[in-house]
Amino acid sequence: MPFVYELMLDEETPQPSYKLSQQLVPAGTLVGTGQNIAVLTDGSNEFHLRAPLQGLLVEWFASSGDALDPEEAIARIVAEGAERLVDAVTPVRIQPC
Repeated sequence: MPFVYELMLDEETPQPSYKLSQQLVPAGTLVGTGQNIAVLTDGSNEFHLRAPLQGLLVEWFASSGDALDPEEAIARIVAEGAERLVDAVTPVRIQPC
């Protein structure tokens, strides 16, 4: 039985102000656990947002340039199997080459 997961930012202390720079996968795409699905920025650094579980990314709630609120979902993923607890995601800084 599939379940719906609302992708949320983990609440960090202090909470950085992130903006969505780019969606790397469109709605309707099957994503794998740990796959980079978006690029975020805090104004000086860029970060990857990774899928916390495998599933179908069915909807984005944020568009490029939108400020992200840690209390609001960024995207919706539908996953297979029994519903389970899935942690919020922490953006991972992109290391320059």
